[in-house]
Amino acid sequence: MRLKDKVAVVTGAAQGIGQGTAMRFAREGAHVAVCDINAEGVKKVSQDIIALGRKSLWFEVDVSNTAQVNAMVQKTAEAFGRIDILVNNAGGGFNLPNKLEEITDEIWDRVVDTNLKGTFICSRAVAPYMKQQKSGRIINLSSKAGRYGGELTGIQYSSAKAGVMGLTRQLAKDLGPFGITANAIAPGLALSSPRVEKLWMERKTEAERQAVIQAIPLRRLSTVEEQASVILFLASDDASYVSGVTIDVNGGWLVS
Repeated sequence: MRLKDKVAVVTGAAQGIGQGTAMRFAREGAHVAVCDINAEGVKKVSQDIIALGRKSLWFEVDVSNTAQVNAMVQKTAEAFGRIDILVNNAGGGFNLPNKLEEITDEIWDRVVDTNLKGTFICSRAVAPYMKQQKSGRIINLSSKAGRYGGELTGIQYSSAKAGVMGLTRQLAKDLGPFGITANAIAPGLALSSPRVEKLWMERKTEAERQAVIQAIPLRRLSTVEEQASVILFLASDDASYVSGVTIDVNGGWLVS
C-alpha cells in the first residue's frame, strides 16, 4: 500500500475525479476525509471508504467559505491526529454561460471563487498542521483550459485554472522549507460526471466531438482512474522530490 495510514482530505469528492481519487487513496491504505456541496453524494463516498476497512469523515462544505473549511480541517485533524495530504479537487464550470458577453460578474465570481479561491482557502487551512509535522502533500486540480482555453467552459474557468498553476508554484516555494510539496495536474477532457457528459453532448456536435478526439494523439478521452493515478503518484513517497510542477494528463493533446 502506497499510502498506508496516511490521512488525506479530498474536496469535491461526491463524484468524478474527486470520488475516484478518494476511493483510490482508500484502496492504497489512507484514511480519507471527503467534502462536497453535495451532502448525499459525499456521504455515500465516505460509507464506501469505510466499507474498504479505512476510516473516513464526510462534510458538506463550500470550499469558498473560510469558516466551513476551517471547521472541516480542524475536525479532521482532531479525529485523525494529523493531515498528510490535501487534494484540492472542488471546482468546475457549473454549466454556466461561457460566451464573453454573457459572463456576468456573478458568474465570474462563482467560478473563480470555487476553483481558485477555494484552493487557496483549503491550502491555507491545512498549512499549519503540515508545518508542525514538517511534511505534507498538496495536490491541486488545474486544467488544460488553464494553458490553452477550454472546450466546454469559458474565460472565467480558464482564468481560474491558470491561477491554480501560479498558486501551486508559490505554495511550493513558500512551504518547501517545511517539507511540504505542492503540485498540480492539468487534466484534458474527461467525462468525469453526468454533468460533464451532458455538456459534451449539448455543446459539441458529433463532428466537433470527433475533431476533439482526433486532436488527441491517443485518440480518446481520459478516464477518472487515469487522473486519480497521477494524483496518487504526487501524494506518494515516489514524488518526494517533485514540487511546484503541473503535470499535463491529456493524452498528448497539449504538450507544455
